[in-house]
Amino acid sequence: MQPKFDGVLQIEPTDLCNLRCGMCAPHHEGWDQIHSVPKGTMDMGLYGRILDGLVADDCRFDHIIFQWLGDPSLHPELPQMLSMAAEKLVDRVGYLRVDTNAIRLPPARMDALLAAARPGIPLLLVFTLDAHTPATYKAVKGVDALERVRRNIRHLVRQRRATGAQVNIQLQFVVQAGNEHEAGDFLAYWADLLGCQGGEDWHDELMFKRLSVGGGSEGQAQADRLYEDTMKRFGIAAGRVGGLHVDVWEHRPWAEDDAHSGERGACPGLWLTPVIRHDGALMMCCADLQGELGLGSLETHGFRELWDGPQATRYRVDHMAGRFDGVCAGCGGINWYETTASMETAARARARELGL
Repeated sequence: MQPKFDGVLQIEPTDLCNLRCGMCAPHHEGWDQIHSVPKGTMDMGLYGRILDGLVADDCRFDHIIFQWLGDPSLHPELPQMLSMAAEKLVDRVGYLRVDTNAIRLPPARMDALLAAARPGIPLLLVFTLDAHTPATYKAVKGVDALERVRRNIRHLVRQRRATGAQVNIQLQFVVQAGNEHEAGDFLAYWADLLGCQGGEDWHDELMFKRLSVGGGSEGQAQADRLYEDTMKRFGIAAGRVGGLHVDVWEHRPWAEDDAHSGERGACPGLWLTPVIRHDGALMMCCADLQGELGLGSLETHGFRELWDGPQATRYRVDHMAGRFDGVCAGCGGINWYETTASMETAARARARELGL
């Protein structure tokens, strides 16, 4: 679904992670640096100034995702970050979202997340589990933590029901070699639990996702076939099962791969997916692991100044002209949003204003 307003903003509380998932090269391979800068956590003073800057620039987002290339639960002030966003960005964002493995979210911290939810701005907690048994979890994620994760999530579900907090849940299963045989059992387990503890007051989802192979690089077609075969094998389709909604990825998330050809268009991510790195740098794309598409620091510049500035506009114009350099040259481009004619028209007009 095409996002509204300024798109979907990602804020990275930290790029540290406590897992070694095989599908995540930076942490699986133990990179010393991910974005070509030292790893770290976002300073809360900087975070507050960034939020104030977004308000001053009249920014509005479809929703905000608190995560990029680390697990946000490793930031000690994650609940406070959510509370501040909910208070400062009221009427400026559809909902807040946190993507986490839930390992570092024991009952006390889960309670703090529930308390951070505010009326009018729903909170979506996305738990990426990818396994039904401890052995498979350890195989695909590199750590034996599934039972702990289940305990933490079960506590959250019970306390949400007791408090009525406006918190929705999404459980993710990324289909990949080594876990595909557990997709059916994964669905049955969580559908049963949320059938008992969920309810019509919340929108809970179980998401089966395709594995992304380098943004549509070699091997993407094979991963797509495994996903499609797994969905067919277990009869998994979009719809309601027990107490939750089941979502599946009908389309490839990447516009190009070794099984897809055709004229490549401008990537919608350059208009709709701003990312704020943990050090305050504004980036243009969540697939830019090396940090090539940085626009500058929100410590010293405003969001509009950078997002509508010369460098960002030049990237967009290059894409519209069929020029894909650097990190964009080896990426197929995202396919879950659309680069519309109005977006391109606005970019051309802005380029003229800037003398580009």
